[in-house]
Amino acid sequence: MKQGLVIGKFLPLHKGHEALIRFAAEQCDELIVLLGTKKNEPVPGHIRLKWLWETFRYESSIRIEYTDDELPDSPVSSRDVSKVWAEYLAEKFPAVRLIISSEQYGEYLAEYMGIEHKFFDIERVKVPVSGTAIRESPHRHWEFMAESARPDYVKKICIYGAESTGKSMLTGKLAGYYNTEFVPEVARDIIDAAGSGVTYDIIKQIGPSHAEMILKKARSANRFLFVDTDVEITRLFSDYYFQKVPEFPPWVDAANRFDLYIFPDTDVPYVEDPQRDSEHMREIFKERLLSILDKKNSDYVIINGDWDERFRKSIEAIEKRWPVK
Repeated sequence: MKQGLVIGKFLPLHKGHEALIRFAAEQCDELIVLLGTKKNEPVPGHIRLKWLWETFRYESSIRIEYTDDELPDSPVSSRDVSKVWAEYLAEKFPAVRLIISSEQYGEYLAEYMGIEHKFFDIERVKVPVSGTAIRESPHRHWEFMAESARPDYVKKICIYGAESTGKSMLTGKLAGYYNTEFVPEVARDIIDAAGSGVTYDIIKQIGPSHAEMILKKARSANRFLFVDTDVEITRLFSDYYFQKVPEFPPWVDAANRFDLYIFPDTDVPYVEDPQRDSEHMREIFKERLLSILDKKNSDYVIINGDWDERFRKSIEAIEKRWPVK
C-alpha cells in the first residue's frame, strides 16, 4: 500500500488546499494530512482540525493528523528547516513514500527522507490565492475560503438600540445588500404565539431562542451576519417589566458576541405598536443601552438621519472595518 503525505498550517483552509489534498489522494492508497500547529497562532489548532475533519469526513482514504510539537518554521522554503522536519516526519510516519506539495520545501523534504515528491499547482494557476492573502483580507477572498472555515470568519453585526428606530427594517435591508443571512427579533414571534402578553416565562425563552438562531444562521452566512437586537436588550426589558433578570446559560452570551454594533438614533418619529412602551421610554432605554456598550468596551457606531442616510452610514461603518472590494 502506497502512503502519501501532505503537510500544512491550513491558516485558513482554502480551496487551493482542498484541491491539493484531493490531487494527493489520487496519487496514493492512503493519504495522511498533517496539520502543524503552534501556540499563539491567529486561529487555534483545534479549530483548523475541525475544518479538515468536516471537509474530508466522507473520504475514507484521507487520514487527518496533527502535531503541536515546536518545530522550526520559515516564511520561505528553507533547507535547514526542511531537514529538521524530514527527520521528524521519517520517525513519525515511517511508511510514507510520497510527499505532495505546492512549495519548494516538498522537494527538500523528499530529498532528505529519500522518498518521492510531486508538485501540485506550484504557480497557483488552478486556485489563484494564498493563505496570506486570505488572512490579510478574508472578506475580499471569501469565495476561495473552504466552506468549513467560513463560519469562523463571519463578522456578526448587531443592529441595536431603543424602540421604533428602524432596527428591523435596517437589519433586513443590510442582509439583502450583502446577500447574506439575518436574525430577526424573535421576541415578537414568541410573544405573538403565546397570545398572553409578556410574561417572565416568555422572557426566559427569548434569550436562548434568539441565540440558537444566531448560531444556526452563522453557518450559512456570506461574510456578514446581521442580528436584530441582542440578549442585553432582553435583560433590560426583563428588569424593566419584572425587576428581575433570567440566568441565561453561558452559551447564550457566547452566541451574542458581536464584532460591531450599529445603533440607530432616536431622531425619527416614534411609531405606536402594541409591543412597544410609551415614547418617553425610548430616550431612557437609549442611554441605558449605550451605557452597556461602553461598559463592555464594544465597537459601535451611532447612525442618524433619514432611512437612506442610516443605510448609507451603516455600509460605510462596515466597509471601513472590513473592505469587501
